[in-house]
Amino acid sequence: MFNGVVKGPGLFAILLALAVAVPASVTAEIILREDFEDLSLEGKWEKLSGDTTEANFETRPEHVRSGKASYRITALAPEGEAYQIHGYQYREADSWIRTWFLPGFDQVYVRWYAKCADDFRQGRQMHWCGLRGCRTDNPNSGFGRAGERPTGTDRFTTSVEPAFTEGREPPGQMCFYSYWPEMKQSGDGKYWGNRFSADPPFFLERGRWYCFEMMVKLNEPGQRDGEQALWVDGRKIIHEKNFRWRDSEILKLNLWKFGLYIHYSEQDCTYWVDDLVIGTDYVGPED
Repeated sequence: MFNGVVKGPGLFAILLALAVAVPASVTAEIILREDFEDLSLEGKWEKLSGDTTEANFETRPEHVRSGKASYRITALAPEGEAYQIHGYQYREADSWIRTWFLPGFDQVYVRWYAKCADDFRQGRQMHWCGLRGCRTDNPNSGFGRAGERPTGTDRFTTSVEPAFTEGREPPGQMCFYSYWPEMKQSGDGKYWGNRFSADPPFFLERGRWYCFEMMVKLNEPGQRDGEQALWVDGRKIIHEKNFRWRDSEILKLNLWKFGLYIHYSEQDCTYWVDDLVIGTDYVGPED
């Protein structure tokens, strides 16, 4: 799985310089609005795609929700020999774009629209898109520790993703996939992300646009008063409370990413995103 590290002057340095001048307590209601109409990521997004992926702007009307463009992310069917973990086949592919909003916020809502291709089939496991909390004095603290439990002062992360469900057509059941200091240990002794699924279950269909919105509220350091919630088409399907995301205010919500990481797939997998809003209050579907 790709674990990015921000390097060099680029977008990160520009945003960090702006963050020093604008405290997080002085925030606008809208942090970022992105409809991809200008066909450019420059100044807003970092593109992190390898040779197993394709990611670019989409202008075919049947794959655009509004306006003239959306953004397409494809994980290509990887080549080479597969390897096994716990009896499952692995042959990885991933693709990401990410945007920083430093130094960060204590509560963030993200509204976006997404559609999976008619033939979308991700294999047994995939990771999708979500929020990350990194140290305000070292944003690189949030990367490179898959399988490790956060300490409360280094990072936290939570993603929205459809989970493979035996006997159901892909993409699968909607859930959160979260890393935080009180997460449960996995059977292999590592700390892989814990899942929180909708109850009753909510399954995505391929070939149609959905409006997604997630919220993360950070806890007061040391307390268990954090939250996360997910809405689909304006209906709340998951709301988890009593989270201890952090033990220090050095951690803030400050990164959003769109991506597609696939453990094993025998075919290309594509989805499209459009009409993103990141803010400090609930946004909701467009009329």
